[in-house]
Order: sequence, then structure tokens, then C-alpha cells
Amino acid sequence: MPMVMKPMYRFEKMDGLGNDFMLLDADCQDKTCTLPPTAQAIRRWSDRRRGIGFDQLIYLYKQQDTQYYQFFNADGSPAEQCGNGQRAIALYLKNKQLAMPITIEGAGGPVQLNHQDDDHITVSFTQTYQYEKKQLSLLGMPVTAYLVDVGNPHCIILSADVEGEALAEKAALISAYFDSGINVEMMQIISDHHVRVRVYERGAGETLACGSGAAAVAIVLRHYFKGQQDIKVSMPGGDLQVLLSAECDKISLIGPARSVYQGQIYD
Repeated sequence: MPMVMKPMYRFEKMDGLGNDFMLLDADCQDKTCTLPPTAQAIRRWSDRRRGIGFDQLIYLYKQQDTQYYQFFNADGSPAEQCGNGQRAIALYLKNKQLAMPITIEGAGGPVQLNHQDDDHITVSFTQTYQYEKKQLSLLGMPVTAYLVDVGNPHCIILSADVEGEALAEKAALISAYFDSGINVEMMQIISDHHVRVRVYERGAGETLACGSGAAAVAIVLRHYFKGQQDIKVSMPGGDLQVLLSAECDKISLIGPARSVYQGQIYD
């Protein structure tokens, strides 16, 4: 019996502040490849012992002259938006010699990307976002949850010491309040222009950084605690600069991205 060859996918491993990604470009794949990849394949590839290992998979494809993006969590579920992933996309497209700035489209809406250098990559998006306060019970104690949707949903909880938080335990309890789950951020306010944050991403677990989470906490600082429009968000993976318009309807994230390596992997 002739041997059946599995499809081979070409990918690029990338990261932004330690938030790491597997990027698949449809233009680089053979016709035998299933695109976008199946949830089963994504889960297998995301395994850090038996696969590539990543927080999210980025899938790029074109329709006519427009570049589109899709994000998938490590568990194979779709993700609407990812600010760190958008910076990785900007670096990838810049390395392909595409002119900057460039606007790309996807589930989180249109996003403008610009590349000054690998440490100063800007992601800008304009949208009507939703925010509200909600009272929750957490480990038997009442807490105020600040809910913000910036293309994907976030729940921000204030903390006096984010490093000492039992983040995974609390994130599981918080997520149970929401039918589709939610991204959870613990935020420690340092000043009116600086916060420290830890993030537990829906479908991925705790990550070193989250761009959309940084945008969400900056909006909370601005709306509820008289924060500035230029805010430094410090996460375990590093610092991200968040610029907000006066009404917070235009958001820019400025930070680094890196290409780690290129490779091929079987389905």
C-alpha cells in the first residue's frame, strides 16, 4: 500500500513581550493543507512538549487586495483580538517588504499597523467599546469587576499586589460568571499613568502579556480613576505603552515584537 504523506505546514514562531505565537500565512501553504487549520491540529501544535508551543495561533489570508487575520487560542477556540499578535503580524508583513502603515481586517475589526523599528511597533484601532461595573463574589468576598470589551471581553479586578495573587484560581471563579468565558486581568495601580497587570487569557491560561488586556486596563484607569491618556502597562513579559484618545475610542499600543524562527510541521 502506498504511503500517504500528511500535509506539511510552513510557519513562523513569533513573540511580543513573551506572548508567543505560531503564524501561518495562507500564501505559503500547499494546496493539500486544511486552511484555516482544525482545532485538533491547533491543540496538538500548541503543546509545549510534543508540538511547537504557543499562546495563540495567527492565521493570515488575503481576499482580493485586503489582508485578513484570524486568531485562535491554544485550545483551538477562536479569539477575536490580540494586540501583541497584531504587532507580530506587523513585523511579519514588514519583513515581507510590505509598505507601512497597513490596515488589516478581521473579527476584531480593522486595525492599522505601523513599524518604526522592532521595539516600536504600533497597533491602532478605532471602535465603540463597552464598559460597565459589576459586583461579584470571589472566595466569599464581594469584589468590583470592571468589564471592558475592546473587540474581545475582559474582566479587570483591582489588586494591592498582583504578584501575590492566586490568579488561576480566581480567574476560574470569575470566568464561571460568563457563559462564553472571559479574559481576566488583576490590576495594581501605581500612578495615574502606570499600572502593573497579570493576565489570564480565555482559552490560553496565564500569559506573560496581553495587548488587548493592556488596552482594557488603560480604559479602566482612564474612566474610573482619572488616568492619563498615555499609560504604561507593566506585565511579566515587559512594558507596553497605551495611548488613548480623549474619549478612549481610538487606542494605540506601542511595543516590541520578535521573529524567533521559521519551521515546518505535519498536520
